[in-house]
Amino acid sequence: MRPKRHSLAIELTGYCNQKCGYCYNDWRGDKKESQALSTEHLLALVDKAATEVEWDHVTLTGGEPFARADLFTILERLQSYQLRAIIISNGGLITDAHAERLAPFRPHFVQVTLNGAEAALHEEHVGKGHFEPTLTGIRALVKRGVKVSGCIVVTRKNAATVPAILDLFLSLGVKDIALSRYSPAGYASEQVAELLPSRRELLVALEAAEPYARDRGMTVQVTMPVPPCVVDTTQFPHVRFSSCPIGTEAQEFALGTDGNLRNCTLHTDVVGETAKGASFADSVTSETVMRYRDVTPEFCAPCPMKKTCIGGCGAASQSIFKERGLDPFVAQHVDETFSASLKSARAANESFVPAGRLARKKLAVVS
Repeated sequence: MRPKRHSLAIELTGYCNQKCGYCYNDWRGDKKESQALSTEHLLALVDKAATEVEWDHVTLTGGEPFARADLFTILERLQSYQLRAIIISNGGLITDAHAERLAPFRPHFVQVTLNGAEAALHEEHVGKGHFEPTLTGIRALVKRGVKVSGCIVVTRKNAATVPAILDLFLSLGVKDIALSRYSPAGYASEQVAELLPSRRELLVALEAAEPYARDRGMTVQVTMPVPPCVVDTTQFPHVRFSSCPIGTEAQEFALGTDGNLRNCTLHTDVVGETAKGASFADSVTSETVMRYRDVTPEFCAPCPMKKTCIGGCGAASQSIFKERGLDPFVAQHVDETFSASLKSARAANESFVPAGRLARKKLAVVS
Protein backbone atom coordinates (compact mmCIF):
# COMPACT_ATOMS: atom_id res chain seq x y z
CA MET A 1 0.00 0.00 0.00
CA ARG A 2 1.37 3.39 -0.99
CA PRO A 3 2.11 5.85 1.83
CA LYS A 4 0.01 9.02 1.77
CA ARG A 5 1.61 12.45 1.90
CA HIS A 6 0.20 15.91 1.43
CA SER A 7 2.32 17.29 -1.36
CA LEU A 8 5.43 17.07 -3.48
CA ALA A 9 7.03 20.41 -4.36
CA ILE A 10 8.97 20.10 -7.60
CA GLU A 11 11.66 22.72 -8.15
CA LEU A 12 11.46 22.96 -11.94
CA THR A 13 14.42 25.26 -12.50
CA GLY A 14 17.07 27.20 -10.66
CA TYR A 15 16.50 30.23 -12.87
CA CYS A 16 14.43 33.17 -11.62
CA ASN A 17 13.91 36.58 -13.18
CA GLN A 18 13.73 38.16 -9.71
CA LYS A 19 16.43 38.42 -7.04
CA CYS A 20 14.45 38.36 -3.80
CA GLY A 21 16.31 39.03 -0.57
CA TYR A 22 13.98 36.60 1.24
CA CYS A 23 14.54 33.68 -1.16
CA TYR A 24 14.93 30.41 0.72
CA ASN A 25 16.60 28.50 -2.15
CA ASP A 26 19.99 27.66 -0.66
CA TRP A 27 21.49 27.00 -4.11
CA ARG A 28 20.77 30.54 -5.32
CA GLY A 29 23.81 32.63 -6.14
CA ASP A 30 26.20 29.68 -6.43
CA LYS A 31 26.22 29.59 -10.25
CA LYS A 32 23.53 26.91 -10.39
CA GLU A 33 20.70 29.18 -11.50
CA SER A 34 20.55 27.44 -14.86
CA GLN A 35 20.34 24.02 -13.23
CA ALA A 36 17.32 21.96 -14.25
CA LEU A 37 16.53 18.36 -15.05
CA SER A 38 15.88 17.43 -18.67
CA THR A 39 12.24 16.96 -19.63
CA GLU A 40 12.77 13.22 -20.00
CA HIS A 41 14.47 12.83 -16.60
CA LEU A 42 11.93 15.00 -14.80
CA LEU A 43 8.94 13.19 -16.30
CA ALA A 44 10.48 9.86 -15.30
CA LEU A 45 10.76 11.11 -11.71
CA VAL A 46 7.16 12.35 -11.83
CA ASP A 47 6.07 8.89 -12.96
CA LYS A 48 8.03 7.25 -10.17
CA ALA A 49 6.79 9.65 -7.49
CA ALA A 50 3.14 9.35 -8.59
CA THR A 51 3.16 5.56 -8.60
CA GLU A 52 5.06 5.04 -5.34
CA VAL A 53 3.39 7.64 -3.06
CA GLU A 54 -0.22 8.82 -2.86
CA TRP A 55 0.00 12.61 -3.01
CA ASP A 56 -2.89 15.00 -2.45
CA HIS A 57 -1.38 17.40 -4.99
CA VAL A 58 1.89 18.62 -6.48
CA THR A 59 3.38 22.10 -6.09
CA LEU A 60 5.38 23.45 -9.02
CA THR A 61 7.99 25.92 -7.89
CA GLY A 62 11.53 26.98 -8.71
CA GLY A 63 13.12 29.38 -9.40
CA GLU A 64 10.35 30.63 -11.62
CA PRO A 65 8.16 27.85 -13.09
CA PHE A 66 6.98 29.94 -16.04
CA ALA A 67 10.61 30.25 -17.17
CA ARG A 68 10.52 26.55 -18.07
CA ALA A 69 9.44 25.92 -21.67
CA ASP A 70 8.00 22.47 -20.94
CA LEU A 71 5.79 23.58 -18.03
CA PHE A 72 2.60 22.50 -19.81
CA THR A 73 4.10 19.12 -20.72
CA ILE A 74 4.73 18.58 -17.02
CA LEU A 75 1.17 19.64 -16.20
CA GLU A 76 -0.14 17.15 -18.75
CA ARG A 77 1.82 14.35 -17.09
CA LEU A 78 0.47 15.31 -13.66
CA GLN A 79 -3.05 15.41 -15.12
CA SER A 80 -2.61 11.83 -16.33
CA TYR A 81 -2.27 10.82 -12.67
CA GLN A 82 -5.23 13.04 -11.67
CA LEU A 83 -2.86 15.26 -9.72
CA ARG A 84 -3.81 18.92 -9.65
CA ALA A 85 -1.09 21.49 -9.18
CA ILE A 86 -0.36 24.53 -7.11
CA ILE A 87 2.06 26.86 -8.88
CA ILE A 88 4.36 29.23 -6.96
CA SER A 89 5.26 32.11 -9.26
CA ASN A 90 6.33 35.73 -9.07
CA GLY A 91 3.87 36.46 -11.87
CA GLY A 92 6.29 38.56 -13.86
CA LEU A 93 6.62 36.23 -16.86
CA ILE A 94 2.93 35.33 -17.13
CA THR A 95 1.21 36.55 -20.28
CA ASP A 96 -2.41 36.33 -21.34
CA ALA A 97 -1.41 33.41 -23.59
CA HIS A 98 0.07 31.57 -20.59
CA ALA A 99 -3.08 32.16 -18.57
CA GLU A 100 -5.37 30.99 -21.39
CA ARG A 101 -3.35 27.80 -21.82
CA LEU A 102 -3.20 27.19 -18.08
CA ALA A 103 -6.92 27.55 -17.37
CA PRO A 104 -8.01 24.09 -18.63
CA PHE A 105 -5.57 22.40 -16.21
CA ARG A 106 -7.58 23.84 -13.30
CA PRO A 107 -4.67 24.37 -10.90
CA HIS A 108 -5.72 24.73 -7.28
CA PHE A 109 -4.22 28.21 -7.54
CA VAL A 110 -1.20 30.19 -8.65
CA GLN A 111 0.45 31.88 -5.69
CA VAL A 112 1.92 35.29 -6.47
CA THR A 113 3.72 37.55 -3.99
CA LEU A 114 3.36 41.30 -3.49
CA ASN A 115 5.50 42.85 -0.76
CA GLY A 116 4.34 46.41 -1.18
CA ALA A 117 1.33 48.28 -2.47
CA GLU A 118 3.56 50.43 -4.63
CA ALA A 119 6.61 49.76 -6.75
CA ALA A 120 9.33 51.16 -4.49
CA LEU A 121 8.64 48.95 -1.48
CA HIS A 122 7.89 45.79 -3.47
CA GLU A 123 11.06 46.24 -5.48
CA GLU A 124 13.18 46.80 -2.36
CA HIS A 125 12.44 43.13 -1.71
CA VAL A 126 12.67 41.63 -5.21
CA GLY A 127 14.73 43.98 -7.38
CA LYS A 128 13.97 46.83 -9.76
CA GLY A 129 11.41 46.69 -12.54
CA HIS A 130 9.25 43.82 -11.26
CA PHE A 131 6.17 45.47 -9.75
CA GLU A 132 4.16 46.20 -12.90
CA PRO A 133 4.97 42.86 -14.60
CA THR A 134 3.71 41.06 -11.49
CA LEU A 135 0.44 43.02 -11.56
CA THR A 136 0.10 42.24 -15.27
CA GLY A 137 0.55 38.53 -14.56
CA ILE A 138 -2.07 38.54 -11.80
CA ARG A 139 -4.57 40.36 -14.02
CA ALA A 140 -4.02 37.87 -16.85
CA LEU A 141 -4.68 34.90 -14.57
CA VAL A 142 -7.80 36.44 -13.03
CA LYS A 143 -9.13 37.39 -16.46
CA ARG A 144 -8.89 33.74 -17.59
CA GLY A 145 -10.52 32.39 -14.45
CA VAL A 146 -7.35 30.93 -12.94
CA LYS A 147 -7.50 31.24 -9.17
CA VAL A 148 -4.77 33.43 -7.69
CA SER A 149 -3.62 33.19 -4.10
CA GLY A 150 -1.81 36.28 -2.90
CA CYS A 151 1.26 36.09 -0.72
CA ILE A 152 2.89 38.71 1.48
CA VAL A 153 6.32 37.94 2.91
CA VAL A 154 6.22 39.92 6.15
CA THR A 155 9.57 41.60 6.83
CA ARG A 156 10.91 44.50 8.88
CA LYS A 157 10.41 46.64 5.78
CA ASN A 158 6.73 46.03 5.06
CA ALA A 159 5.00 44.79 8.24
CA ALA A 160 3.29 48.14 8.81
CA THR A 161 1.99 48.30 5.22
CA VAL A 162 0.03 45.02 5.21
CA PRO A 163 -3.38 46.80 5.01
CA ALA A 164 -2.37 48.63 1.84
CA ILE A 165 -1.11 45.40 0.26
CA LEU A 166 -4.33 43.59 1.18
CA ASP A 167 -6.33 46.43 -0.36
CA LEU A 168 -4.30 46.05 -3.56
CA PHE A 169 -4.98 42.31 -3.67
CA LEU A 170 -8.71 42.96 -3.19
CA SER A 171 -8.66 45.45 -6.05
CA LEU A 172 -7.12 42.72 -8.24
CA GLY A 173 -9.84 40.22 -7.28
CA VAL A 174 -7.58 38.16 -5.00
CA LYS A 175 -9.09 37.12 -1.67
CA ASP A 176 -7.00 34.15 -0.53
CA ILE A 177 -3.83 35.33 1.17
CA ALA A 178 -0.73 33.57 2.49
CA LEU A 179 0.78 35.78 5.18
CA SER A 180 4.26 34.28 5.14
CA ARG A 181 6.51 35.83 7.74
CA TYR A 182 10.10 35.96 6.51
CA SER A 183 12.13 32.95 7.60
CA PRO A 184 15.94 33.19 7.27
CA ALA A 185 16.55 29.83 5.62
CA GLY A 186 18.80 29.20 2.63
CA TYR A 187 19.87 32.32 0.75
CA ALA A 188 17.53 34.40 2.95
CA SER A 189 19.75 33.71 5.97
CA GLU A 190 22.21 36.21 4.58
CA GLN A 191 19.63 39.02 4.83
CA VAL A 192 18.51 38.21 8.39
CA ALA A 193 19.56 41.56 9.86
CA GLU A 194 17.76 43.46 7.12
CA LEU A 195 14.55 41.47 6.96
CA LEU A 196 13.79 39.51 10.16
CA PRO A 197 10.65 41.02 11.73
CA SER A 198 10.37 41.29 15.49
CA ARG A 199 7.47 39.95 17.51
CA ARG A 200 6.00 43.45 17.61
CA GLU A 201 6.28 43.88 13.85
CA LEU A 202 4.58 40.55 13.17
CA LEU A 203 1.81 41.48 15.61
CA VAL A 204 1.26 44.71 13.68
CA ALA A 205 0.81 42.66 10.50
CA LEU A 206 -1.55 40.17 12.19
CA GLU A 207 -3.62 42.90 13.84
CA ALA A 208 -4.03 44.49 10.42
CA ALA A 209 -4.95 41.20 8.73
CA GLU A 210 -7.55 40.04 11.28
CA PRO A 211 -10.35 42.46 10.23
CA TYR A 212 -9.79 41.65 6.56
CA ALA A 213 -10.36 37.96 7.35
CA ARG A 214 -13.28 38.74 9.67
CA ASP A 215 -15.14 41.44 7.76
CA ARG A 216 -14.00 41.58 4.14
CA GLY A 217 -14.29 38.01 2.91
CA MET A 218 -10.57 37.27 2.76
CA THR A 219 -8.99 33.98 3.76
CA VAL A 220 -5.71 34.66 5.55
CA GLN A 221 -3.31 31.90 6.51
CA VAL A 222 0.10 32.30 8.15
CA THR A 223 2.15 29.76 6.23
CA MET A 224 5.38 29.81 8.24
CA PRO A 225 5.46 28.40 11.80
CA VAL A 226 4.72 30.98 14.49
CA PRO A 227 5.73 29.52 17.87
CA PRO A 228 3.01 30.07 20.50
CA CYS A 229 5.58 31.35 23.00
CA VAL A 230 5.94 34.42 20.77
CA VAL A 231 2.40 34.98 19.49
CA ASP A 232 -0.86 33.99 21.16
CA THR A 233 -2.72 32.88 18.05
CA THR A 234 -6.08 32.90 19.86
CA GLN A 235 -5.95 36.69 19.60
CA PHE A 236 -6.52 36.30 15.85
CA PRO A 237 -9.46 33.88 15.55
CA HIS A 238 -10.08 34.57 11.85
CA VAL A 239 -6.47 34.06 10.78
CA ARG A 240 -5.33 30.47 10.20
CA PHE A 241 -2.01 29.30 11.64
CA SER A 242 0.06 26.21 11.02
CA SER A 243 3.13 24.52 12.46
CA CYS A 244 5.99 22.66 10.80
CA PRO A 245 4.47 19.51 9.18
CA ILE A 246 7.71 17.54 8.69
CA GLY A 247 7.26 13.97 9.91
CA THR A 248 3.47 14.06 9.54
CA GLU A 249 1.10 13.15 6.70
CA ALA A 250 0.72 16.90 6.05
CA GLN A 251 4.36 17.20 4.99
CA GLU A 252 5.31 18.73 1.65
CA PHE A 253 8.55 17.18 0.39
CA ALA A 254 10.81 18.96 -2.11
CA LEU A 255 12.17 17.39 -5.27
CA GLY A 256 15.20 19.52 -6.13
CA THR A 257 16.66 20.51 -9.48
CA ASP A 258 19.24 17.77 -8.84
CA GLY A 259 16.48 15.14 -8.73
CA ASN A 260 16.90 14.35 -5.02
CA LEU A 261 14.26 14.53 -2.28
CA ARG A 262 14.46 16.87 0.72
CA ASN A 263 12.28 17.40 3.79
CA CYS A 264 10.90 20.67 2.40
CA THR A 265 11.87 23.51 0.08
CA LEU A 266 13.68 25.31 2.92
CA HIS A 267 15.82 22.35 4.00
CA THR A 268 19.08 21.38 2.30
CA ASP A 269 19.74 17.84 3.54
CA VAL A 270 18.79 15.03 1.14
CA VAL A 271 16.40 12.45 2.62
CA GLY A 272 16.22 10.31 -0.51
CA GLU A 273 18.64 9.96 -3.44
CA THR A 274 15.79 9.66 -5.90
CA ALA A 275 18.04 10.93 -8.69
CA LYS A 276 19.92 7.64 -8.32
CA GLY A 277 16.79 5.50 -8.26
CA ALA A 278 15.93 5.51 -4.54
CA SER A 279 12.29 4.69 -3.81
CA PHE A 280 10.03 7.66 -3.09
CA ALA A 281 7.99 5.47 -0.74
CA ASP A 282 11.08 4.46 1.24
CA SER A 283 12.36 8.03 1.28
CA VAL A 284 9.19 9.65 2.66
CA THR A 285 8.96 7.00 5.40
CA SER A 286 12.67 6.90 6.24
CA GLU A 287 13.88 7.08 9.83
CA THR A 288 15.43 10.49 9.09
CA VAL A 289 11.99 11.86 8.25
CA MET A 290 9.95 10.02 10.84
CA ARG A 291 12.29 10.96 13.73
CA TYR A 292 12.63 14.62 12.70
CA ARG A 293 10.09 15.69 15.33
CA ASP A 294 12.02 13.96 18.12
CA VAL A 295 14.52 16.82 18.10
CA THR A 296 13.50 20.02 19.88
CA PRO A 297 15.64 22.90 21.18
CA GLU A 298 16.59 22.87 24.87
CA PHE A 299 14.73 26.17 25.28
CA CYS A 300 11.48 24.35 24.40
CA ALA A 301 11.83 21.58 26.99
CA PRO A 302 9.30 22.99 29.53
CA CYS A 303 6.71 23.91 26.89
CA PRO A 304 3.59 21.70 26.72
CA MET A 305 3.28 22.49 22.99
CA LYS A 306 6.80 21.46 21.98
CA LYS A 307 5.65 18.31 20.16
CA THR A 308 3.47 20.31 17.81
CA CYS A 309 5.64 23.45 17.54
CA ILE A 310 9.07 21.69 17.62
CA GLY A 311 10.75 25.05 18.04
CA GLY A 312 9.52 26.72 14.86
CA CYS A 313 11.38 26.53 11.56
CA GLY A 314 14.24 24.05 11.85
CA ALA A 315 15.58 24.96 8.40
CA ALA A 316 16.03 28.60 9.45
CA SER A 317 17.78 27.51 12.61
CA GLN A 318 20.09 25.26 10.62
CA SER A 319 20.92 28.10 8.22
CA ILE A 320 21.70 30.63 10.97
CA PHE A 321 23.10 28.50 13.80
CA LYS A 322 24.33 25.43 11.84
CA GLU A 323 22.20 23.13 13.99
CA ARG A 324 18.57 22.23 14.67
CA GLY A 325 18.10 24.78 17.43
CA LEU A 326 15.64 27.55 18.10
CA ASP A 327 13.93 29.37 15.26
CA PRO A 328 15.75 32.74 14.78
CA PHE A 329 12.35 34.46 14.97
CA VAL A 330 12.21 33.35 18.63
CA ALA A 331 15.96 33.48 19.28
CA GLN A 332 16.19 37.19 18.50
CA HIS A 333 14.21 37.84 21.70
CA VAL A 334 15.76 35.26 24.06
CA ASP A 335 19.31 34.64 22.80
CA GLU A 336 21.50 37.56 23.92
CA THR A 337 24.35 36.63 21.58
CA PHE A 338 22.14 36.46 18.50
CA SER A 339 20.31 39.64 19.51
CA ALA A 340 23.63 41.46 19.85
CA SER A 341 24.69 40.25 16.40
CA LEU A 342 21.49 41.60 14.85
CA LYS A 343 21.88 44.98 16.57
CA SER A 344 25.50 45.24 15.49
CA ALA A 345 24.70 44.41 11.87
CA ARG A 346 21.79 46.85 11.80
CA ALA A 347 23.85 49.62 13.36
CA ALA A 348 26.36 49.30 10.52
CA ASN A 349 23.69 50.57 8.08
CA GLU A 350 21.86 53.83 8.60
CA SER A 351 18.91 52.62 6.55
CA PHE A 352 17.55 49.52 4.89
CA VAL A 353 19.56 48.16 1.99
CA PRO A 354 17.55 47.65 -1.22
CA ALA A 355 17.33 44.00 -2.26
CA GLY A 356 19.32 44.64 -5.42
CA ARG A 357 22.31 45.72 -3.34
CA LEU A 358 22.15 43.01 -0.69
CA ALA A 359 25.51 41.29 -0.47
CA ARG A 360 25.83 37.53 -0.23
CA LYS A 361 27.38 37.80 3.23
CA LYS A 362 26.35 35.82 6.25
CA LEU A 363 25.67 37.41 9.63
CA ALA A 364 28.59 36.83 11.98
CA VAL A 365 27.24 35.68 15.33
CA VAL A 366 28.96 37.55 18.17
CA SER A 367 30.87 35.18 20.45
